[in-house]
Amino acid sequence: MVKATLDEQLWQTVIDSAGTLKIDASCQLFLQAWIANGVERMVSEKRTDAKDVAEAKESLKTFVEQMKQEAFAHGGEHLDNKCFHAAEQSLERHSRLTVFSLWPFWPHAVSG
Repeated sequence: MVKATLDEQLWQTVIDSAGTLKIDASCQLFLQAWIANGVERMVSEKRTDAKDVAEAKESLKTFVEQMKQEAFAHGGEHLDNKCFHAAEQSLERHSRLTVFSLWPFWPHAVSG
């Protein structure tokens, strides 16, 4: 199934991007939900070709890097919910200043 494969590929991107940092179980749930929502958006927008998957992976890498910066700034050696929410807040602040997107994850899809 396309959706399951995308979920798996994108989760592997998170793991690879985290490097040596451990991902707490609760943070893993937040990230997997973020991925699931992004995959739903990709499927609903019919954007699942290789170029779109590559864009989604780059977006995830950018988000995980932001989480890592948050972890390092607070002396942490793991990614937790605090890192996740701090990175999300950073995206919110950034998006108020400029047009900013981490498609398909940010901005969140607007359902009509």
